[in-house]
Amino acid sequence: MTLRFRLMAIIGLSFTILWAATSIWMFLDVRTNFRDAMDERLAASARMVAGLVSQVPNTPATPSSMPQSILDVVAKDGVACEVRLLHGGLVARTHNSPGGLNQAEIGYSTRTLHGEQWRSYTLEQGGKRVTTADRIEKRQALLSNIIVATVVPFVVAMLGSLVVLWFGIRRGLAPLESIRLALADRQPDAVTPLPAARVPAELAPLVRTINLLLDRTQSAIERERRFTGDAAHELRTPLTAIKTHIQVARLTASDETADSLGNAEEGVRRLQRTLEQLLTLARVEGPFSFAGEETATAKEIAELALNDIHAETRKRIIVDQVDTAHRIAAPPSLVVTALRNLVDNALRYSPEESPVILRLSSSDRYFCFAVLDEGKNLTESDRVRVVQRFWRKGTGQGSGLGLSIVEAIVKRFGGTFRLLARDGGGTVAEMEFPRVAKDAG
Repeated sequence: MTLRFRLMAIIGLSFTILWAATSIWMFLDVRTNFRDAMDERLAASARMVAGLVSQVPNTPATPSSMPQSILDVVAKDGVACEVRLLHGGLVARTHNSPGGLNQAEIGYSTRTLHGEQWRSYTLEQGGKRVTTADRIEKRQALLSNIIVATVVPFVVAMLGSLVVLWFGIRRGLAPLESIRLALADRQPDAVTPLPAARVPAELAPLVRTINLLLDRTQSAIERERRFTGDAAHELRTPLTAIKTHIQVARLTASDETADSLGNAEEGVRRLQRTLEQLLTLARVEGPFSFAGEETATAKEIAELALNDIHAETRKRIIVDQVDTAHRIAAPPSLVVTALRNLVDNALRYSPEESPVILRLSSSDRYFCFAVLDEGKNLTESDRVRVVQRFWRKGTGQGSGLGLSIVEAIVKRFGGTFRLLARDGGGTVAEMEFPRVAKDAG
């Protein structure tokens, strides 16, 4: 779970629980106050009616002696009312009064009359018994309307607050996102520190720590690159001298000695090639700039890579080219080196006399060099490890740097490198380079 969602969950859940607890408390308080208010209305209505009829003689009402208008005031509010003499004679009643209302106890009571619940209030005054009542169902309906009118704005406000909280968290965490994007967009050889001008005070120590780590990492990488380059340069001269002395010695040596010297010369050549590859790797992964170098077409790069291969061996290579006039957005010398390494690997590790296919193809933005061989299939783990430096499968004769150089060159110039299993056996090595912008279409 991301920090943004975690904060939203913690704050939002706490916020919701507090608002829910507050709403429950408010509901209970409103319900109590509403019930008290409705009960007080019944008592006030009873006292008003008792005052109005206090001057009526203590005899059953007749249309002439008890105007119905006295109770109509109460009936308009939906309150049922009944007035009786203390000995039981009816004085007056509203049209909505249920039967048996006069049997209520003095004060408040709740009873079921004719299948409906009623809340009533009864008082005795001036020789008369006055009872007022209203339906519990109507009370519940009024309470529900009050709750809805209160809860709907409450819920809307709560949801709106959560939305505002979400955007507030996003804005509050924006500096962290900017740091992440700055790290994600950095080139491997970038040495500039992260900007700390717009970072909140709480994140400033984090940025300083990251900058210190980047500085130490960059220093370590620079030391490794310098060591690799310096060691290769220092070893190149003595190896050349050793090779020259071996060649001179072979001219005057016996056949047996000449064979030994030939093996020594082969070992020196292999060591020279390893040093050249180390220099190439240090150049590609180092802080060298390749801006402004001339570009070449895919066809020119393929021809340069194949020209260095022995003529007899070159016969095994089948070139399948389509639309090779596009220019590659990378230094030709490095692309040639990468392609030559792929072809050399395919020739070395596939059966003798078996064909090796060099396929050239293009897409909207990239150009693809694919080398297909019929060698032994690499396992999934082998395809991951084969690009590691100095890794060789079995007793391979190579230095284990060829595919590492290919991957480094491809990544340096924004391309991709893949090793795939070939249908029918063998391996497909694909490297894609961006095309020059004016050629993209």
